[in-house]
Amino acid sequence: MSLARLVVIEGPDTGREFELPLRGGEVGRGDNCLVQLTDPTVSRNHGHIVFRDQAMTWVDDSGKTRTLINGKPATAHPLEAGDEIILGNTKMAYLPVEGVAVTKASSHVTMEVNSRALLALVGAGDRAHRHLASLAQLGDRLRAEAAGGREAVTRATCDAALSALGAHRAFVLSAGKRVAPVSAVVANGESTQLQIPQELIDKVIGNRQVVTAETGGRALIASPVSGNGDEVIGVLWVDRKGPAWDESDSLAIGCLSHLLGAVWVGTEAREQAVRRADALEEQLAGPPGDGELIGRSEAAQRVVAFVKRVGPSDATVLLGGESGAGKEMVARAIHRSSRRAKGPCVAVNCAALTETLIESELFGHEKGAFTGATEKKAGRFEMADKGTLFLDEVGELPLGLQTKFLRVLEERRFERVGGQKAIEVDVRMVAATNRDLAEMVKRGTFREDLYYRLNVITIDVPPLRERLDDVPLLAEHFLARFRQQAARRISGFAPDAIAAMTRYSWPGNVRELRNAIERAIVLGDREQIHAMDLPPQVLAQAAPPRTRTSPPTPPLGSSMSGAPAPSISNVTIDVSPPAAPPRSQPQPAVARSLRELEKEGILAALAATGGNKAQAASILEIDRSTLYKKLKDYDIEG
Repeated sequence: MSLARLVVIEGPDTGREFELPLRGGEVGRGDNCLVQLTDPTVSRNHGHIVFRDQAMTWVDDSGKTRTLINGKPATAHPLEAGDEIILGNTKMAYLPVEGVAVTKASSHVTMEVNSRALLALVGAGDRAHRHLASLAQLGDRLRAEAAGGREAVTRATCDAALSALGAHRAFVLSAGKRVAPVSAVVANGESTQLQIPQELIDKVIGNRQVVTAETGGRALIASPVSGNGDEVIGVLWVDRKGPAWDESDSLAIGCLSHLLGAVWVGTEAREQAVRRADALEEQLAGPPGDGELIGRSEAAQRVVAFVKRVGPSDATVLLGGESGAGKEMVARAIHRSSRRAKGPCVAVNCAALTETLIESELFGHEKGAFTGATEKKAGRFEMADKGTLFLDEVGELPLGLQTKFLRVLEERRFERVGGQKAIEVDVRMVAATNRDLAEMVKRGTFREDLYYRLNVITIDVPPLRERLDDVPLLAEHFLARFRQQAARRISGFAPDAIAAMTRYSWPGNVRELRNAIERAIVLGDREQIHAMDLPPQVLAQAAPPRTRTSPPTPPLGSSMSGAPAPSISNVTIDVSPPAAPPRSQPQPAVARSLRELEKEGILAALAATGGNKAQAASILEIDRSTLYKKLKDYDIEG
């Protein structure tokens, strides 16, 4: 039985799906691989997926060829729904099969299947079968209650013990230094007082086994609630006045406690993940949900405010701006701040596809639809169902395809190439371009009706040269992303590097900065990145010092100024900075002393952090006391 699947969403095998059984399997180009890819940048045995610690887990076998999971290097990583695995030029999404959940104890595996299917299988069978069906129904309820945390799922388990097994009382006890009740459910008229025989509890916890007994005229079952490995983290206790429990009852209570333990572990993992995410957002000093939108400049904060404003809507967004300015970052931030955040965000670059392939790439194709179509393939629209489709370089869409694309935007329905069955999707559209679409409409190279359908809400993403104060923070972000590639420890940026980066005009925008940091990491040979590690053009062409300051940020609509906000439809919001006085053309950098560059670097770090000396010292990778000494040496007020 398949427990999950891997769906290739980028790379030569895009659209292919691989089923994952409980035993897992190898991933790579080799003939022995369960997930066999054609990407030449993937190793023959790149890694494998194995069932471990109650989760399907990725284990990297590639050596120097790193694996990224959700953008971060990973050697061993428990997989969750929606995780993105990047091997070479291939990106895959991990998707568990709907209705199947698996947990594992030290000596056995328990598989829980959707309760409706299980009830159909067991029908009105014997008592053991009815117990099994009830357990499956509890699985459905636990998934529904998981958002309520540990208390909600524990009470649901106690409810199941009463309703399915005929117990009169159910208690869940913690198994820490002191045994204490976590939750309890009792039938009408039953006592809420529980006398706990310590010898019995010690046996349950010490031997990790289900124990049945009779005490005080009551038949009881006590079963361990297991956490990770063999650790017992609680005890499920049920009792009743009446006949003793039989073997099938004991087995059912054991399954209940086992299932509860798995959900407890998952709930704690989710809560820890939320706490880590909150801590990371605080560390980056960015508003929640902004993701990779890093920057404190007024230009960056306008974009952040725009994202927060339009994210909750389903309206189409058109992003303008220069190549490399970060339009995809903004698109993904809009997705993360929307109600579709848990769904996929699928990107397609129209400029990277030939006219003959783009229709198949967007809408998919049926097997045999054209020469080379050896198997059915899902298109990007289909992959983005219940999520967001980011269409980059939309101005490159062939004119002949624009009519079909417009119809899909309006109806959210299409057919695969070579297919006749209509496929309906629920997709939010975010498009981007660095071309003047209005001018293309005048020239007849872009359909006017499609232009107006895309041009619902627009924003021009500002180029990096108009927010140079953000360069130190962006550089630190890219350093954290790429430092794993280095064969040495890299502590941060030297002041002369920060000074050089904040004086350069970055014609290639954020993409050029990212490439410059990656190059410096690979080619540098010292603990800090220095100016000489940066590309030659960064040193040879420095932007002149900026003397202007941006005016106050205008509100993005009257809702921020007290008056009713206009509805977001067919409106253009311009968040680019006001026109600046003409700049002089960049001039070759004049030779400067190390002292001057260091002073500039310190000033740039202070500007990037809003004068926060602790954060500035962190960016410069120096002690705060050292920073105070340098502020005094260079006569910098603060």
